[in-house]
Amino acid sequence: MKIKLLSAFLVAGFALFAQQNETKKIVKIQGNDTTIIMINGRIDQMDSMLTEEMKSIYLNDSMVTRVDVFMDTTILRSTVDGSSDTTQIKIGNMKIVILGSKDLTDLDLNKLEDLGGGEIPKGQRKIIIDERVIIENDEEMADNWSDHHDEECKKDNEEGNAIWSGLGINANGFINANNQIATASELGFLTLDPAKSIGIQLNLAEKRFPIINDYLGVVTGLGIQWNRYALKGNYDLGVVNDTLIGINTGVNYTKNVLTSSYLQAPLLLQISTNKNPDKAWNISAGVVGGIRIDARQEQKWEADGKKNKDKTKDDFQFNPFQASLMATVGYGDWSLYMTYGLTDVFNEGSAPKVRGVNAGILLSF
Repeated sequence: MKIKLLSAFLVAGFALFAQQNETKKIVKIQGNDTTIIMINGRIDQMDSMLTEEMKSIYLNDSMVTRVDVFMDTTILRSTVDGSSDTTQIKIGNMKIVILGSKDLTDLDLNKLEDLGGGEIPKGQRKIIIDERVIIENDEEMADNWSDHHDEECKKDNEEGNAIWSGLGINANGFINANNQIATASELGFLTLDPAKSIGIQLNLAEKRFPIINDYLGVVTGLGIQWNRYALKGNYDLGVVNDTLIGINTGVNYTKNVLTSSYLQAPLLLQISTNKNPDKAWNISAGVVGGIRIDARQEQKWEADGKKNKDKTKDDFQFNPFQASLMATVGYGDWSLYMTYGLTDVFNEGSAPKVRGVNAGILLSF
């Protein structure tokens, strides 16, 4: 009886001593380098010590882009069955959860060094810190995450440095059949005020099809081009027998503009000099096609001390379809662009025969 009591006392004491002196290991993997951090201490001190080590790894090493964390709880080679251990660490707004595993009791330092970060033992818990925290329970889940991460990277590479999507502002003008800026004698009532004739380009979607990785590809997308043509004369525009006419009203308009809007899509061949969009020079050229979605004339004037305004919606004989050559050159998110009309601005025979030309600056997003 005394022997049994003494044996029970020794086993209980050994188990208590083992639980009070745990060892935890953190393995930091960066490229091909593996760093192992051993934490020895009492159970009630373990969480704070582990937290400090994790803060040191994550906050002080600015070059770390990925940290693999392994936790091993060893009970002094005891055969006592310990329970799983969970440690929670909060760094700023990021919450990191380290899950222990019963299957690691016989994992020693030499085995971890042999791994070199290349393999994950069965049952081992793993945390990956890479912009967001993902907890992996086994090899299969880790592999699934890795495949998903590779697919995301591949998708980003396919997008490349496409610069169609963005907001642009440009100057509008008309050119004649001789590819020269149209004169007032040619335009008549459509003579423009260059300082107020501007356009806005809002491109909402883009898609890049790579030819040579990030360096060469074909870009398409979708956008809206809004053209504003400020008229110099005091003309009220109208359409008679499919012909655009201008009537001089004698009113001193403070605003007299003709506008058109087109839904457009590009087909551009683009060259980029760097995989990093912020450090890349981009050159592109191709064709942009469009469909007219709106046209109107807007006027403002004063009479008898009263402010007046009028807005007339019509097609004003704007060509329902347009096609233009487009070229861009830029660095990072900023690009200069120019378009040259391949089609007439107005329907054939309904107005002066002119084509559109514009030049501006585009901020990509």
